[in-house]
This record gives sequence, C-alpha cells and structure tokens, in this order.
Amino acid sequence: MISPRLLAVQAVMGVLRGTGPLELPPTAATLPPRDRALALEIAAGTVRHLATLDHLLLACMERPLPEKHLFMWAVLRTALYQAIYLRVPERAAVYEAVALIKESRDHTRAGFANGVLRSVLRLDRATILAQIADPIRRLAVATSYPEWLVRRWWETVGQEKTQARLTAGNQIAPLTIRANTLATQTETLRAALGEKAIPCALVPEGMVVQGMEGPVEKMPGYANGWFAVQDQAAQLVSHFLAPQAGEAVLDACAAPGGKTTHLAALAGGALRLTAVEKDPERIDRLQQNLHRLRVKEVEIVIGDAGNPTLLGERQFDRALVDVPCTGTGVIRRHPEIKWRREAADVVRMAATQERILAGVAERVVVGGWLVYATCSLEPEENQVQIERFLAQHAGWQRVPIQMAGVPVTEQGDFHAEPGEQGMDGFYAARLQRMA
Repeated sequence: MISPRLLAVQAVMGVLRGTGPLELPPTAATLPPRDRALALEIAAGTVRHLATLDHLLLACMERPLPEKHLFMWAVLRTALYQAIYLRVPERAAVYEAVALIKESRDHTRAGFANGVLRSVLRLDRATILAQIADPIRRLAVATSYPEWLVRRWWETVGQEKTQARLTAGNQIAPLTIRANTLATQTETLRAALGEKAIPCALVPEGMVVQGMEGPVEKMPGYANGWFAVQDQAAQLVSHFLAPQAGEAVLDACAAPGGKTTHLAALAGGALRLTAVEKDPERIDRLQQNLHRLRVKEVEIVIGDAGNPTLLGERQFDRALVDVPCTGTGVIRRHPEIKWRREAADVVRMAATQERILAGVAERVVVGGWLVYATCSLEPEENQVQIERFLAQHAGWQRVPIQMAGVPVTEQGDFHAEPGEQGMDGFYAARLQRMA
C-alpha cells in the first residue's frame, strides 16, 4: 500500500510546480479514510507553514539545496512539519523522511536529509526567528505568509488587524454546508447529521458539521442532493440578491455552481436562470452540481461575462457578479493561494473585475438589482471597485445591506474578516439600477 507520507510529498510537489489546487494524487483513493486524512493534513499543513519551514531548513544548510530538487524539498518540508506542528516523534519523522529518500532517485542524499533535519530539530526556533531584524519580514516568516502581502496589510489595516488575519488564515476552516431546500428540508438534514450539525447564526439553511470522518461524498444525504458545501459568507451573497419566482436572473461567473444552485433554491426552482462560465473545463463540474442538487432548466453559456455581445440584447431582473479575485479571504481553505499570488495580481484582477462588472450592469433592467462579490480582502477589488463604478455609472445606486448580525461597512457593504463569526473573508455590495 502506498504511504500517506509519500502522497503528501507528491501533493506538495504539485503545488510547487503547478497552478492547480492543493490535492492528493488519484492513487489516494485506494487508501483507508484515516490514511487519506493524514496525507491531506500533512500536505495542507506543509503548504500552510511553508515559509517558516524553509527558513529553518535553510538555516541548517551550508549551501542551499537548489529549488529544482522538488522531491527532496518536499520530503524535508513535510517531515519538519510533522515534527513541529503535528507532534510526531522527531525520530519517527526523520526516519520516515530518510526512508522515502533512500527509495528515490535522490537516494545518495539520504545522509544530507538526515543531518539537516536533525540540526533543525536541535535549533532554538524562537531565537532563529527573533534574529530577523525587519519586523514585517519577521512576522511574515513566523506566520508563513509572503512578505509583500503582510506589508500590504500592515500598511492598509495596521499591525493588530494584520496579525488577526494571519492567525485566522492559518486555522483549519470548518466544514460548512447549505441545506438544499429543493431536495429536502433543513430540519431533515440536521436530523440526519445529528449532534454533528451546528446551525449557522446568519443563514437559516447553513450549518457547520463537526467531527465527521471520511470524504464529504459519504455523508448522509450527499448522493440525494440534500446539501452543498458552502461557507456561510458565500451563502449570504445569494440572500443579498434575494431572487423572486419568475424573474430572469444572471449568474455571471457561475462555476462550480454553489451560488447558482442557491439562487434557484431561494426561489423554489422557479427562476429563469442563466449561468455564464468562461472556463470550458469547469462546465462539467457546474453541470454535475446542477444535476445532483436538482436544479433544472438552467441555461449555461460558455463565454466571458464582460463581453458586451455574449448575450445579445438579453436583459435580466437580477444579476450576481461573483468575480474572479485574488482569494486572499479564503487562504485558510486554500493555503496554496499564499504562494500563487503576487502584488501585481491585485491590479490585474481589479482590471478584469471592472470590465466584468460594467458589462453585466448593462444587462440589468431599470429597477433591477446587482450584487457584486469577491472572496478578497483587497480594497482595490472591493470598495474601491464599487466607488469607481458608481462614479462612472450615474444611473446606479448602492443599496445598503441590512440583515441582523451581518457585518457591514459604513457604506452598507458586506465585509467579513477571515474567521469572523466562523466565516471566510468576503465582500459584497448590493446595487440597483435607477435609470
């Protein structure tokens, strides 16, 4: 049987060499659930604490190991993560790492790995980190975030709020689900899950599931379409749009379909719903979710929602614009985001968002509603984007969000910091076309 530690190494290598999500290789399907969970925990934790691990490893190398040695780096990182953060006995962590290397093409470096790992584990780690003179760089290494992002947050929201974001982003996110009211009642799903289901405070159909072992697909009701995995903040967005039965509604950036299916459920399946998705490779996932969650008669359009000719002269009563973004609000769910983003991405994403928002706004009828949303914490993608849009489109106005307990800005936009009321970091603004 394949080792869960080797699978974790392969998953970390996948993050370092590619652009895809952090995930275990397909061979993980053959493992027992407990071993799969261990492999994923090691892989995700290693990526989550990558900068700290690297700083300690480099401190014990006479010459830095070239980055091209991806396997060696992944073995060293995963072994050190286990010893420091999982409290795996140090001797066992080192032994397993050396064994993996001995069975690889890098077998001649087994002694090197053994020496480096043992040296790191003898370090006074607090002293090593304290030796970093720049406080921002020290914080970035200690919390394992890219320095550019820590510096950006430090300068925009201050030290205290930055520290809170870093801490929250390094937590393991809860499993939050949404009862699919097209297939069952919320109370029925809660009864099926028993004491493991804790109702969400802000969304009536939302619940946090605690202590559930094994894959989500094995949970009661999954195959019957009783629920979708969706953070409470993302669930709120569809409530802000509040679609009504019989309306024509556009979901402008639809895949994988979490909000598309929620919009349909909120209107009892009685919407004229159009889902636009630019990436053809994500259409299968969208269609699968529509089928499983019993959402019928959705028009799927492949193309760029910002393209003014994509939908001809079509008009919609309401539109959801959940735009592509840097994702800095969901790092706790996707730690690879830390190492995939650069400062220039904020500017690039903001330009794309501006174009999509303007294009979709032209599709909304006078008197109609639009909700703009991101899972980013960056002002350029959020409130700055909305202020620019309103300044350039005199026929639109902001409609403040007023829901009990929902965190909003002074302007009335939804803004949740990571971990706030258990939610991901999220932003949404509600707008109405007046002329």
